[in-house]
Amino acid sequence: MTIELRRVTADDWQTWRPVRLAALADAPEAFGPRIADWQDAPEHRWRTRLSVPDALDLVAFDGGRAVGMASGLPDEDDPARAEVVSMWVSPQVRRQGIARRLLDEIARWAAERGARQLDLSVMPDNRGARATYERAGFSATDEVGDVLPDGRHELVMRRELAAERTLLAYERGADRYAERTDDHRSGLVDDLLALVAPGAHVLELGSGPGRDAEALEAAGLRVDRTDGAQSFVDRLRADGRDARRLDLRDPDWGGPFDAVLANAVLLHVPRETVPAVLRRALAAVRPGGVLAATVKRGTGAGWSSRKLDDERYVTYWTEGPLAAVVERAGWGDVTVRDTTRPGAEEQWLTVTARRPRPAERT
Repeated sequence: MTIELRRVTADDWQTWRPVRLAALADAPEAFGPRIADWQDAPEHRWRTRLSVPDALDLVAFDGGRAVGMASGLPDEDDPARAEVVSMWVSPQVRRQGIARRLLDEIARWAAERGARQLDLSVMPDNRGARATYERAGFSATDEVGDVLPDGRHELVMRRELAAERTLLAYERGADRYAERTDDHRSGLVDDLLALVAPGAHVLELGSGPGRDAEALEAAGLRVDRTDGAQSFVDRLRADGRDARRLDLRDPDWGGPFDAVLANAVLLHVPRETVPAVLRRALAAVRPGGVLAATVKRGTGAGWSSRKLDDERYVTYWTEGPLAAVVERAGWGDVTVRDTTRPGAEEQWLTVTARRPRPAERT
């Protein structure tokens, strides 16, 4: 299956009409309008629905067949918020990641508009939909949704857009970041070299300008370069390097690899989602495989514009909690140490760990 997302406008109303009607027929309880309200609607009504100012209307196609849809609407009263509406995926293609792709695209659109959070409403007893939204980063809120005919209220769910805003900062500032980053390899390279065998295959998360990958390859290792920002991937490819885009929220990172290297990457992951990221890293390495990562030392979380003059989300860690979360994710031989350089403005922690071999499990 090859899924393509297409943005539709009022001129595409005839493309949008059948998928909208299919959604209303399949899940009438999930939508306010009824199929009878739209079945014989004139052209101008369809065009009006697809002409909401600054909205994003998407249709998912499998080949030439429309199999899903979703829309993003700006909040007229609060530019920091946006909303997902008209979300639907055909029953024949559910559980194949289409809903996630639609939601991720709307989240990127919302972040580009300056929104900090993305909301949606769902029937409170629709467990399947709620589970889908939770996997896509949405959480239930205490906000009271619209009233339903039976007197209940819709459940409002929210996705914070810290990740999207951070990636957007890197997309816009890749050249500036590269200019402001020195060419010296990080100390994490030496940490990794001490833990893996010659010729090891390394998955690098957040390759950025590519300095650490070059150092690892110069030492005889093989490196799979990845980055969440397409701008960095494009830069690496322009330099003749193989690279691919990889979002830390993607379920499959490839592999198995001998090691995962994440220099100044996990620090951008919200604390509550770090365990899931660490489990994906664990799944990406073979038994005995290594994790080597750095994060910023401190407490809490916040936004930093260092190097880019553009805000990025940062989660701070101290030694004990960081070691504990890595161990709970299934890693063994966990070591966390302060690796702040003398005179540095910021404090850093380095964590190394190893995936247990079967004989090492208790």
